[in-house]
Amino acid sequence: MPGETELTSAYSSKVADDLQRNVAEQERIRGEVARLTAELDELMHDHGVLLSLQQALRTGAPESGRPVPRQNAGKGGRNSGAGKATLVELIRHHLAASDAPCSASDVTTALAERHRDRHIQTTVVRTSLENLVAKGHAHRTKQGSSVFYTATVPAT
Repeated sequence: MPGETELTSAYSSKVADDLQRNVAEQERIRGEVARLTAELDELMHDHGVLLSLQQALRTGAPESGRPVPRQNAGKGGRNSGAGKATLVELIRHHLAASDAPCSASDVTTALAERHRDRHIQTTVVRTSLENLVAKGHAHRTKQGSSVFYTATVPAT
């Protein structure tokens, strides 16, 4: 029956077209979900930083009548007399020595392994990395929901 063959062929063609459109739409939505997930991750990170700042401002507020001790404004880049590099210096050196972009987690793990005497937290490293990006000392790239950092200028 030639009519059935033509009908089957037409349906097969229609189903193939529908499948192709469905796959394309799935890919489009996957890309949108990945973008939104990355945006949500960034907002959640910002929220955490803001909460930490808010908490620090609440608990770190001086009692009235007592002056707040001034921080050393020198550009020494070292902890007062400790002889240890600051976390920011360690991060900059790690990024400069790294061959590939690093996530905040990668940097934290590497620094924690090399500096076992220090308690290094991922959130502090991430904030420091973002500060380096803001100052132009590091570059941020996003791949899906992941954020990677590279050095832009050699660490001194």
